[in-house]
Amino acid sequence: MNAGFARRTFLRTSAGGLAAASGVSWAAEAPAAWAAGEGAAADDPYEQAVRDARMEWAALPRDPRLAPHLGNGRLVVRAVAAPGGRGVRLLVGGPGTRSAEPPAGVLDLLPLGTPTAVRCVLDLWDAELTGRVTTTRGTVAFSALVDRHSPTLLLRARTEGGERLSFTAPPPEGSGLPPRSVSREHGDRQLLAASPANATGAGEAALRELLAAGTDAAVTRHRAWWHAFHRRGYVSLPERTLQRFHRAQMYTLAAVTDPGPERLADAPALLGPSRHLDIGPVSAALEQGPSPAHEHLAGALPGVGSKAGRTDDPVRASGALALWEAHRYTGDPRIVRDLLRPALAGVVGYFSGFLMEGVDGRLHLPVTHSPGQADVSDCTHDLSLLRWAVTTLVTATRRLREKDPRLAHWEDLAARLTRCHTDTSGIMIGAGLRVARSCAEPSHLNWLLPLRQAPHPDADPALAQRSLRHWAGMRDAWHAGSYATAAAMAAALRDAPLALELLRHLTGATGDEADVLAPNSLYRHAVSPRAAAPFPAGQALLELLVGAGGDAVDVFPAVPDAWPDVLVAGLLAPGGHVVDAERHAGRTRWVRVGAADGRPFTLRHGVDGDAEVWTSRPGDTAPHRRVVARPAGPGAALVHPAQGATLTVLRPGDDPDLTVRQVPAAR
Repeated sequence: MNAGFARRTFLRTSAGGLAAASGVSWAAEAPAAWAAGEGAAADDPYEQAVRDARMEWAALPRDPRLAPHLGNGRLVVRAVAAPGGRGVRLLVGGPGTRSAEPPAGVLDLLPLGTPTAVRCVLDLWDAELTGRVTTTRGTVAFSALVDRHSPTLLLRARTEGGERLSFTAPPPEGSGLPPRSVSREHGDRQLLAASPANATGAGEAALRELLAAGTDAAVTRHRAWWHAFHRRGYVSLPERTLQRFHRAQMYTLAAVTDPGPERLADAPALLGPSRHLDIGPVSAALEQGPSPAHEHLAGALPGVGSKAGRTDDPVRASGALALWEAHRYTGDPRIVRDLLRPALAGVVGYFSGFLMEGVDGRLHLPVTHSPGQADVSDCTHDLSLLRWAVTTLVTATRRLREKDPRLAHWEDLAARLTRCHTDTSGIMIGAGLRVARSCAEPSHLNWLLPLRQAPHPDADPALAQRSLRHWAGMRDAWHAGSYATAAAMAAALRDAPLALELLRHLTGATGDEADVLAPNSLYRHAVSPRAAAPFPAGQALLELLVGAGGDAVDVFPAVPDAWPDVLVAGLLAPGGHVVDAERHAGRTRWVRVGAADGRPFTLRHGVDGDAEVWTSRPGDTAPHRRVVARPAGPGAALVHPAQGATLTVLRPGDDPDLTVRQVPAAR
């Protein structure tokens, strides 16, 4: 089983949590890579679950792709073995994008003696890496964190025996620059602050001032942010390997998600269901205005296929997908009015000029490239993008009730766009080209995810399942990203057995092949930390628990039979509804949903029989009064709560425990 997820013990890296609570300053604390026999706070299920998901290394890897990572969205630091195994090397850089990794500065921690053993632990609760290096002269214990609120790496170290530690910044490879760094020494203790060479507000003077004033306030603020972040959502599963994977996903989400508005194309879809949209780029985009002009469109010329070079598709590159996902989960009209409509209008206006009317009266695309597959006319990948863009544009324009002279043209384009080509295996890559061999990237299925639409308006629902199963039946060329994407697609189709099989493969398989996750919970085949994050797999896990498609709030839509007991708290459903729920002995016991805006919605709660619906007002600690809800099918009701109210659905006569807690682990 993957060493990154299979542990059964708890970790306590700093007694009392916050530095101030321990009565000892962070700089004076003795760093330790583990605390034998000491567990997380016994009465705090959030801390227990997050500390249990810690990651351990018996030796630091040489490959950055396998290394522990610290980050705050703008700055990412990875710890690897220094050349020749002489110590610890820290790579100080940015999170990167899906296609490129920024150059990293290098900082080496070198002891006097020759290292004979290294052990490191990444504690997700405090977002802190601790380690112990044993050498021929003594030991070096250290801990490091990337401050959540500034582009600063803080590191403390303590030497024992005859050991001494030096910090060096060798010239990095390529175009990287050495990081700025300032250190202070107090006997056997050393403290270092470092920042990237190009970071603003973190020059050497600022670093010196930080060390002179003391790091306690910064560390306390850093830990408090992470503790609050981890408390925002909770998932407890009997399958502890996947529960740990979920916690690792949440940590990485905060570590590598760049909040800059220029990073809209890289915003993970996982931000919405996990209730963490505030750390993504949409908030900054709303404050700073729309994205720059779409220069990326020039590299996506229809008619030339792959000869145009590998570029992002125009819908994703414009940020439209991230904007639409954020709107689905918040309902904020500013997203549609100020950002999404202008982006989609640019994309549709550009591509509509390349469409050709065929003898069938339909609009067709010339040859374009289906990423990872082939050049083909009527490319399913690009037809799906254009269909999604124009139908979403029409919907957004109508929703805003704006009179736009282009609306009739957009409606005509949507009605006349040709259908995707199909055969007995399902959706084809394009005209005359079926999926006949294994491919790592299912670009011909992008209508399923991330677009969440049918391949064409009146498509048979079974077509989606058949198309996914056909691609998933040929795995020779797959890497870990293929398994993650397939799991997300299976979850969207509510195919729980397939989704669970793929998630288990990712997190439970042994070996160092490219089709399983590394112990740091990242892909092995990707370079940058951002590209290496398997967010589709995390999205798959959450979508089995709270539905992410359609207008209804769908609770436990596809829980695998292997999970008879499940508890979730603080997850977000489309429409901005916060969901808590428990499943016990294979049945939904209770559901609690926070009403976002007071509008009526369908709640698929899944509680058996004549379920009771109770409402409570803001500030109430228990259901307040029973309300009448109109049935909307088995296990579903149409509800119309007051704005800010909370609905609780119970079995008749049941009085369950509604607190957050761990469910029993599977044997």
